[in-house]
Amino acid sequence: ASASKDCTIRVWDIVLGTTLICLSGHSAAVTQIRWSGESEGLVYSASRDRSVKVWNPDNGKMTKELKGHAHWVNTLALNTEHVLRSGPFDPQNPQSFSPFDAMRSAAQSRYDEGVKACGGERLLSGSDDFTMFLWQPGESRKPICRMTGHQKVVNHVSFSPDGRFIASASFDKSIRLWDGKTGKFIATLRGHVGDVYQVCWSAD
Repeated sequence: ASASKDCTIRVWDIVLGTTLICLSGHSAAVTQIRWSGESEGLVYSASRDRSVKVWNPDNGKMTKELKGHAHWVNTLALNTEHVLRSGPFDPQNPQSFSPFDAMRSAAQSRYDEGVKACGGERLLSGSDDFTMFLWQPGESRKPICRMTGHQKVVNHVSFSPDGRFIASASFDKSIRLWDGKTGKFIATLRGHVGDVYQVCWSAD
């Protein structure tokens, strides 16, 4: 899927090079998108219209709108991203899978276990309003909490691989660490003398 300044999200068939469906409903540029790992295969989108929207890419319908930010929403992160990227491959228990159905089943099982362990899929949004919101879109349109402390734009957010922690990067030259379940502030990492654009966790 791709996000554009034309206010739309497009889902593509990369073999044929054609658009499968165009998701429209944002009133300003779409800044970021994330695929959910839930069985519905939803798409989350952040926009300069100050909203986060939840889409069903099969029929193109918006299923939820998450509001609360007072300025552009720049970045999104899911607590399930690590397990979504690694699929069936568990670094603690490496093994091979054949045929493909066994691999898919193992990936789904690992995802389900990961989501259960961390209390459900959670979404994090960061904004030009200097704040972040922690959401559980499957449960409610209201955020779990509003996370404040940065003095400038929040440019990037990321969950640790196990979902226990959140790191946020800001133009206030700092990185902040937060609890991945409650959103409570833990610590500030300082040292940069310029804007911080991105954060990235090591796999371990």
